[in-house]
Amino acid sequence: MDLLTADHREVQDLFEGYRASADPGQRRLLVDRITVELVRHSVAEEQYLYPTVRKALPNGDEVAEREIEELLEAERILGDLDRLDPADRRFDSLVRDLFDVVSMHIRGEEDVIFPELRERLTAEERLALGLRVGEAKTATPTRPYPGRGQGGGGQGGTGGGEERGGETGGPSGEAASGAGVSTGRPLAERVRDWLAGPS
Repeated sequence: MDLLTADHREVQDLFEGYRASADPGQRRLLVDRITVELVRHSVAEEQYLYPTVRKALPNGDEVAEREIEELLEAERILGDLDRLDPADRRFDSLVRDLFDVVSMHIRGEEDVIFPELRERLTAEERLALGLRVGEAKTATPTRPYPGRGQGGGGQGGTGGGEERGGETGGPSGEAASGAGVSTGRPLAERVRDWLAGPS
């Protein structure tokens, strides 16, 4: 759970960076980084946290479904942002909506779910959950990251490589450089596919 809390702080820092910047290119870059981090976080939670929540909490199914719906809403907003130029007046409003959804998600986990899991899981179960979440978060596919403007996978000159676990090919700050609006599938969908591996 400490790793997931660290994710929350990282995303909050990216939102702070967005608010501090007036440069549309920098804002696009930050939203793309938020997208990548949120999708990585969501995938790790869907694979390991929510199955544990369903089993360990008395109302686990309801809690997990609510959290999943918040993450889906965040990805819907990210898809809308992906189609807009950061200079568009709607862009800033959507980022505020995204911040609200993500903040609600963070509060739900940190104020309710994590404390309940700490009470209900043994130290060994908490450790195992943390290890599984950590593995899911650091798993980086070896194929190129789907950069901005790509309809499918592929780097296409705008996607960068990030060193992660000794491998190149992860999302980086360069993923958004020089591009304002996506021309293909939303970035969140491409990141999910990239994390899932070849079909």
